[in-house]
Amino acid sequence: MTQQLSDREVRVELVVDAPIEKAYDVFTNGIDSWWPRAHHIGKGELAQEVIEPREGGRCFGREADGTECPWGTVLVWDPPRHFAFSWEIGLNWQHETDPDRASRVDVTFESRSADRTAVTLVHSDFDKHGAGWESMRDSVQSEGGWPDLVNTYAKAAAAQ
Repeated sequence: MTQQLSDREVRVELVVDAPIEKAYDVFTNGIDSWWPRAHHIGKGELAQEVIEPREGGRCFGREADGTECPWGTVLVWDPPRHFAFSWEIGLNWQHETDPDRASRVDVTFESRSADRTAVTLVHSDFDKHGAGWESMRDSVQSEGGWPDLVNTYAKAAAAQ
């Protein structure tokens, strides 16, 4: 895995031991298999992570009591090559309801062989979060942020 730092985006690149279709499917439809339960902005216990598989689909956590906690909207659904979503989490780590104040996450998939796929995740547009946006960038690029999350994802993709 490589991580490239910049002032305006967080970029993480890795190669997973899975064919491209599987790599895409595990990242999106299979997010519940690898997303850590502790990474949840809701108030209750996280029971399931969900990405609705279409442009305009919702990204949300479903709590044990059935409450849905939104955190994004699918912007690009182009299996098995490109998936993008808005990061609708404010600087206070609560759901941001104003789409103009959401950053963006693009995930691209490129086949390297029949059973290996290069995955690039780019989280950008942090300045849309407003004053103090740097704290969001710093958080998602730190330990426990995207670098750790994609490693968890890579293990799930290889295991399934």
